[in-house]
Amino acid sequence: MTSAPAIKHLSWQEVEELSALLARRVRESGFVPDMLIGIAIGGLVPLTLLARDLGVRNVTTITARSYESQSQKELTITHIPNVDLSNKKILLVDEIADSGKTQKVLSELLVSTYSAGEVKTATFVVNTDHCKMMPDFSVMPTNEWIHFPWEENLPV
Repeated sequence: MTSAPAIKHLSWQEVEELSALLARRVRESGFVPDMLIGIAIGGLVPLTLLARDLGVRNVTTITARSYESQSQKELTITHIPNVDLSNKKILLVDEIADSGKTQKVLSELLVSTYSAGEVKTATFVVNTDHCKMMPDFSVMPTNEWIHFPWEENLPV
């Protein structure tokens, strides 16, 4: 019998610190995105904070879901923006890379369907037990289940 992972609750201050650190890592890498794309719903707050911290005002979202409660299911994409990404540098943003599959699938989609020039991925958190496809940028490796402050009253 496997036990449920420990749950770590992050504060808004910790989220602000994660965003500042993630933005610094992106800047230090030399990657300068033309656009940030957040994966809704979980990536909306990181998208907003990173846009501010990186000074990027060109943002949009993709709506994709693979989780119900704490169980990963098949990836379902329900919204893709109608935007020209031809030869653009894209930073795809989410709150966590659990398996990394969502970001991998969406990155490939942005290149194959939208002709994005380069897609890099960024998350606040990486699940060290499950992630097989690591994001390009992340700041918090953990094997705990992370509860973000914006999830307080969200339906699962």
